[in-house]
Amino acid sequence: MTRPNSAGAGRKPIRVCMVSFYYEPNYSGSAIQAGNLSRYLKRRGVEPFVVSARLDSRLALEEVEGIQVHRIPVLKGGDLQIPSFWLSLAWFLWRNRRSYDIVHAHGTLQHGSAAIMARLLGKGSILKVAMHRSDIAFGRQGRIWGRINRFYVHRFHRYIATSRQIYEEFEEEGMAAERIVRIPNGVDTEKFRPAADPGEKAALKAKLGLPAVPVALFTGIVLARKNVDFVVRVFLRMRKAGIPGHLVIVGPGEGRSGEPSGPYFDSLQAMIREAGAEADVTFTGRRPDVQDYVRASDLFLFAPRKEGMPNVLLEAMAGGLPSVVSRISGIEDVIDSGVNGYVFDLDQEDRFVQAAADLMKDGVLRSVIGAKARRDIRKRYSLDAIADRYVELYRSLLDRPSEELSR
Repeated sequence: MTRPNSAGAGRKPIRVCMVSFYYEPNYSGSAIQAGNLSRYLKRRGVEPFVVSARLDSRLALEEVEGIQVHRIPVLKGGDLQIPSFWLSLAWFLWRNRRSYDIVHAHGTLQHGSAAIMARLLGKGSILKVAMHRSDIAFGRQGRIWGRINRFYVHRFHRYIATSRQIYEEFEEEGMAAERIVRIPNGVDTEKFRPAADPGEKAALKAKLGLPAVPVALFTGIVLARKNVDFVVRVFLRMRKAGIPGHLVIVGPGEGRSGEPSGPYFDSLQAMIREAGAEADVTFTGRRPDVQDYVRASDLFLFAPRKEGMPNVLLEAMAGGLPSVVSRISGIEDVIDSGVNGYVFDLDQEDRFVQAAADLMKDGVLRSVIGAKARRDIRKRYSLDAIADRYVELYRSLLDRPSEELSR
């Protein structure tokens, strides 16, 4: 879809500095959102670039999927990592102050100095919070870190809440309602789409080395917070009940490496071995072709203990997969349980298993629920619609006098 230039007649393009401590190839949900949004904004004539931490030997300046990425120095570990990024970010924003109009931070603690520099320079600043009871849960961040983070957060001009619960959390923290904006995460509905027909799905299963049976999918980092052991346990209970199927787990390990590893991954492997189900579960590690696994799969299982609005759920639903998920922040904004997916509390494991089993056994039910999921995502969460809302927000900040933004 071709969009008009966001600048409008006689107006300069909006220049946006996206700040994300982690960025490709370092895995992070916020980084994925920053990159996807940047690409869609660019279609609208916005001029985005990304600033992230230089965590490896990659170039300090490079282009990633059409977006310019600046990687700035940071100490590699220990208590000084975050303060070192604050200083590097502040220096970068000062030195490049004529290159951007808006600073858009994806996450809190590492990015706090962006709010101070924006006010100093009379630039608009936006903080996006995607994790409920985490990013602005200052009381849980320690006496010193919590106070510093609260100080920084209160100095952003606008706050993005990706879910109703995060909006309420901002209100509890005392942010004025006119500074809080509800904009959910968005998904690329061109990239994440259903298989065109059963033939394409079968061909993708063969290409990816998956068996020709119903496939349950989990995508995301393989770590305890994502509760992957719950997903594995649900699947093993279905297999024990004699329901044919396969589980594929797509995502990197705890150390953000390409392959799952570490004590938690070892515990998952032990569960699977004990059940004699090694042939029924595939771990792929990090993959660049997640969209192919979505199209090849038949349902999505996701049971984290804590999240914001999960990218992976939006991707699965955009791909026409019926989902069975845990009740966490943002989920019920997306899923109407029993209509376009199923939502259960984590203490309702039996109901979780039953819903997953019903979907595994019933292709017609999968088709009906999955089609409704796809329609709802395209209507409310496509990056086309989300990018338009951000352009409006950026413009509203640019229309304010710089003296007002400096206060």
